[in-house]
Amino acid sequence: MTKKFYIETFGCTFNEADSRFISHSLKELNYYQVNDPNEADLIIINTCSVRSESENKAIEALKRYGKVADQKGSKILVTGCMVKLNPFKLYEIRKDAIYVTPSLIKEIPKIVNEQSENNLLIGGSDRLYDVIPKYEGGVTYILPISSGCLGSCTFCSVRYTRGTLYSYRPSEIKKAFIEAVEGGAKEIYITSQDNACYGLDIQTDLCELIEGLLEYKTNKEFKIRIGMFTPWFAFRLVNKLKKIYHNKRVYKFCHVPVQSGDDRVLKDMQRPHTVSEFIEFINELRSEHPDLFIATDIIVGFPIEDEEAFENTVKLVEKLEFDKVHIAQYSPRPFTKAAFYVQLPDSVKKQRSRILTKIVDEISYKRNLKFLGKKLNVLIIGEGEKGYLEGRAYDYRCVIVKSEEKSLIGKFIDVEVKDVTPHYLIASPLN
Repeated sequence: MTKKFYIETFGCTFNEADSRFISHSLKELNYYQVNDPNEADLIIINTCSVRSESENKAIEALKRYGKVADQKGSKILVTGCMVKLNPFKLYEIRKDAIYVTPSLIKEIPKIVNEQSENNLLIGGSDRLYDVIPKYEGGVTYILPISSGCLGSCTFCSVRYTRGTLYSYRPSEIKKAFIEAVEGGAKEIYITSQDNACYGLDIQTDLCELIEGLLEYKTNKEFKIRIGMFTPWFAFRLVNKLKKIYHNKRVYKFCHVPVQSGDDRVLKDMQRPHTVSEFIEFINELRSEHPDLFIATDIIVGFPIEDEEAFENTVKLVEKLEFDKVHIAQYSPRPFTKAAFYVQLPDSVKKQRSRILTKIVDEISYKRNLKFLGKKLNVLIIGEGEKGYLEGRAYDYRCVIVKSEEKSLIGKFIDVEVKDVTPHYLIASPLN
């Protein structure tokens, strides 16, 4: 009898890639994936621990699916960063679940199959092997290129949960890329903990990898989205990046977290870049690509962030006018230096988050207004708000297309922008 599994993923696109890898591995054991946990013999929760809110979501999921497991007699397997960072927080809730750290996900089929009595499998941080999921259909294919990072940020636990850098082999990445493109993927997400440090351990770099992928000759239409990279490793790639962004098969999208607009805070965060270096980098990219979509991450309420430091962050946001800013209230993470500092009150974090969110929304709206009345070619990636379609413009900008024609999903279509919000464009199909 075929066994069924359900998987729920929290966190980043890298976690989503891990989930797809796990899914494919189980299907090779004749498991069947279902969309309803009530139908599953095995329920998998892939956790995130980047912030306490992420952990709370995983804890709630474990409690919720624990009730399902008790009623249906199904098993629960928990993996992801929280299993490495905070395993006993989960174990206290559900002692009979199977816990597997991210470095051991290749072992999950064996663990499930053998039904070992040991259900707490805590491995090391480093993942020293390629984990590239097979393309199994859909518009978007998430393509991991490495695991781990080379940073030592005082607020971040990723180095502990994911280990040091291990770059996947370019030949294996290209093989997966070709299979996805020829299989029908229209959007390829290049992802890792830090794309900019890719290849430093194998004498290559991110841009050489992308150029190698773009050399592939095909009549298939697709777009590559380069995921997040840290500033200091990206600085050395600026000229190569400018060249890459000229290719029409690459989204003009750049996600580079600054985290703070204050040098004193950046130094205490152990971010090896200054505000002026960051500004110079963005200006250099925009000098050749003024329409480049710039996304960044900012932490408000870091322990040593005083009012002056916060004002400096506001000034940076107003100066660079980012297209999108991910704002996070600082959350102490286990095994990090900043967790031992005297913390700012939650009320201060919330207030600064509200102030910055208002400013960011005003800037995003202003930048989106430039597209009003313009005609764009967009890739329809799925269903959006109110039953309409969701698409992506040439710069990965979100476009809500006023159509309910689901047959357009996965196609590139021409649209005209009729309205805008701070978060997306609203358009109508042409023809």
